[in-house]
Amino acid sequence: MASATSVPAALRTTSLYPCARVVEVAAGGEAAVAVHEVLRGAGFLTATAMGRNRPARTALCVVQVANAVFGSRDGDIELPRATIRDTAERMIRAGGGRMVLITDALPWPAAQADAEQAARQAAELHWWQQLAARVAPHGVLLNTIRIGYAPFLGHRLTPEVESDLLAHQVIRRPVTGADLAGALILLYSRGLTTMVGEVLPLDGGLEAAVVPMSPPGTVRIDRSTEAPADLWSLAGRTVLVTGASSGIGEETAIELARRGADLVLVARRTDELNRVRNAIREHLSTRVHIVRADLAEPGAAARMVRQAWDEAGEISDLVYAAGVLARDDLADGKGQREDSYRINVLSYADAAEELARRWASTKHRGAIVGVSSTSAHSAPVPGLYSYGSSKAASAQLGAHLAMTLSRHRIRVNTVLPGIVRTPMTDTADPAFVTKSLSRVPLGRLSDPDDVAAAISYLVSPASSFLTGAQLRVCGGWVTLKALPPLGIRDVISSVGSA
Repeated sequence: MASATSVPAALRTTSLYPCARVVEVAAGGEAAVAVHEVLRGAGFLTATAMGRNRPARTALCVVQVANAVFGSRDGDIELPRATIRDTAERMIRAGGGRMVLITDALPWPAAQADAEQAARQAAELHWWQQLAARVAPHGVLLNTIRIGYAPFLGHRLTPEVESDLLAHQVIRRPVTGADLAGALILLYSRGLTTMVGEVLPLDGGLEAAVVPMSPPGTVRIDRSTEAPADLWSLAGRTVLVTGASSGIGEETAIELARRGADLVLVARRTDELNRVRNAIREHLSTRVHIVRADLAEPGAAARMVRQAWDEAGEISDLVYAAGVLARDDLADGKGQREDSYRINVLSYADAAEELARRWASTKHRGAIVGVSSTSAHSAPVPGLYSYGSSKAASAQLGAHLAMTLSRHRIRVNTVLPGIVRTPMTDTADPAFVTKSLSRVPLGRLSDPDDVAAAISYLVSPASSFLTGAQLRVCGGWVTLKALPPLGIRDVISSVGSA
């Protein structure tokens, strides 16, 4: 693994700075050697997780590569539960830590799968998620990388089978070490502190359920989509950020600027846009343009893109962070519903289409990131049906755009925040926020910079193998949907070791 995948010192913002210097690896065989190499190439030191008397660590990587669908022959299905439990206890005593499971388990049936093996892998993942919910209140964050076809981890397929598998992916190539390095750097970063229980799909878009249109055996690996040596720099790119006057949009703009991007900031409030622009210019030598737009107006999004393009000369990527949250009123909710759909969905679609047309004509490979909400995957309280359904529509819009635009090598992904400290949530009923936290295993709200870390990853070349993905930053609320403890006191012993 080339050391170029590590994060340059100049780009070590909080969202890229590692939470630990040493990562313990619990794995065996070819996959273990490869993961050690990937982690070292990403700038970490590594150690093997063996024995109860080993030094205390705050980062663990568990590897389960055993899926016959991908041609795995000798991987271990069973997780080293005793080692994981012991490490969790150590991390709790130390005040927190991170664990990442790398697994090739598929959540869907497959004709080539061994049914018993698949069931055992699924059971191990469920055990991992149960543990994630129990240790999150103590600051120990467990997440998962669902790895697709990865020959460097020991997967072996014949050329014919490999071609047929690629025909079912949106991005038609195997996973590379650089793809895995980018995901690991994200999940072990100090900046991403409220992603818990997430399953990051590093599989080229298998979840899209692609209908293969190419004749069998004719699909070839597309190496042009592989990540470059520099996974993180956005130098030379201009990112259009909507909703940039406060909250998630503002923090994302700042984070993108730290990584070298030029910016076009969009919102309704010109004074606030100027404040954000001046703050960025004070500390960073990046170009920042502002465009005022009210995305509740039909046609405003396309006009915004045209004006932004004229101002900046070009637009490389889009972060659509504009949004509105309004409670529904059965007596008179039509106006609020129309605003919700116009701002949260329709203007997003208009902006994405306008940019995609321009990029397709110039063969530019842009990245689009939409900001949805965990309300797209849950219905936690009454009176939010317009907001929740509009956010579900925006997330699914991203998935379909990803499929449609893949032929132009344009990637589209979505971030779904839970409750975030922003001006929007400042208006929420404090009693609602307090009650909501009872369903959040981590026990606290996210901050805008947590969400910005996930968004910036999806804009960066580090996420070159992700499209159509939906990453949730919610403290485990929707990723785990865990019931509250209900009287459980010993969080570790409640997860069986058998």
